Amino acid sequence: MGAKVRRRPVYMIGVAAELIGVHPQTLRMYEQKGILCPRKSIKNTRLYSEEDVERGQYIQRLTRETGMNLAGVKKVFDMERRIEKLEYENRKLYRELDRAHVEHEHSLSEVHRSYKRELVVLPRGEVEQFAPPRRGLRKGL
Repeated sequence: MGAKVRRRPVYMIGVAAELIGVHPQTLRMYEQKGILCPRKSIKNTRLYSEEDVERGQYIQRLTRETGMNLAGVKKVFDMERRIEKLEYENRKLYRELDRAHVEHEHSLSEVHRSYKRELVVLPRGEVEQFAPPRRGLRKGL
């Protein structure tokens, strides 16, 4: 099932509550706490998507199986959203790092190519010692 289909609001509150296994009032409370946000129809009827139902089921697992309260559930959702954001930023930074590495390797190979043309290999013994001139006065002169 595509993401677009899963987000389409199709269930009225009674059906969504039944699918999740809670009373419709519980879904209203989840909405009030900001942990479940159904769409509203033109006539202001709450409509839930497949994603909303899955989220409601997840809320139920967190509250029933772990004993977490709704404030804790909200914190979990906030942390999950933060983790997703950080993972996205991390992937983006890795792509930038890979690009920079490729550019660096390319620049480095250009430098290597440039100096290989300028170096001349001389046979042993043909190299004279070169001493750069000293500035200032020399001792003994």
